[in-house]
Amino acid sequence: MNQHKLLQILVLSVVLLPLAVSASASATAYNGQLKDHPPSPAIISVRGEGTVSAAPDTATITLGVTSGGKTARDALNRNNQEMDRIMKQLKLLHFQDKDLRTSSLRLHPRYNYDRQGESEKVKGYRASSHLTIRIRDIEKTGTVLDKAVSIGINHVIDNICFSISDPNDILQKARRKAVHDAKTKAETIVSELGCRLGRISCISTESGHSYPMPPMQMQQQMSRSVGFSQHSTSPLPTIATGENSYKVSVDITWEIIQTTSDK
Repeated sequence: MNQHKLLQILVLSVVLLPLAVSASASATAYNGQLKDHPPSPAIISVRGEGTVSAAPDTATITLGVTSGGKTARDALNRNNQEMDRIMKQLKLLHFQDKDLRTSSLRLHPRYNYDRQGESEKVKGYRASSHLTIRIRDIEKTGTVLDKAVSIGINHVIDNICFSISDPNDILQKARRKAVHDAKTKAETIVSELGCRLGRISCISTESGHSYPMPPMQMQQQMSRSVGFSQHSTSPLPTIATGENSYKVSVDITWEIIQTTSDK
């Protein structure tokens, strides 16, 4: 072997030897990491749902008053006076200030129009306000509506909403049903695969509710009723409160434990 080839072999040995040592060290470190961090276990994620319904104990209604006047100030003053009088009458039914809230107040001009439909001049102003009332004794809802018509409510009666003042117990029942539903689903699936549930790795929840609303026909009848005379004996429609439904959804993730092995 001549000196030139011998020199090439020595050079290659010097270059490749550190690379081989580095690769071996890397493989050893990687194997160590695998031992320290074993593969993630198989998991199963399931959504469970629970719904509980109960009769409401609180009603919320919105009543309106509309007043007119030649000037904006006149219309607004009349509307304020009328609403003050109505609120005083409602307080005779033992309503507290916290249960009475002005939900809207509007003031706009009224115009005379020519035959072409173009406005000529302002002929007056109209003020309207809405009062939202929370009725804590739901049995008095019909009485409040009857009283509202008799004391001068002349705008629409709408937005009747029935609720439960403290739904915590109902939501707790719905959560238990949702968790039981999720666990039952997960156990059914893994048992069919010859496995069992391990520890829980993740859980999240969300909830919602629905309010029963009067049918559209009932709302139309109630709106028409305010157009009657204050001394009208026409009865208001019977109020059916129905039930409120509370729904809870739970997403749970379990680790899966293998209990059988393939042969």
